[in-house]
Amino acid sequence: MKLVHTTQDRITANIIKAELENNNIETVIMDKKDSAINSFGFLEIYVTDPEFELAKKVVHETLEEHAEE
Repeated sequence: MKLVHTTQDRITANIIKAELENNNIETVIMDKKDSAINSFGFLEIYVTDPEFELAKKVVHETLEEHAEE
């Protein structure tokens, strides 16, 4: 699996995951946030190697779309 995006925001991570899955891209979120202090750490979004290029495009489009809101 390859890392396609990193964020500190759970909502953003879940929106990206949903969009990737809507495009039939297998997605895993690795939660590396500190359980005691939630502001430290990151959420990493991974996809399978063959879907990596498409996933980068979907992530970029998703972030652009939600930046406009």
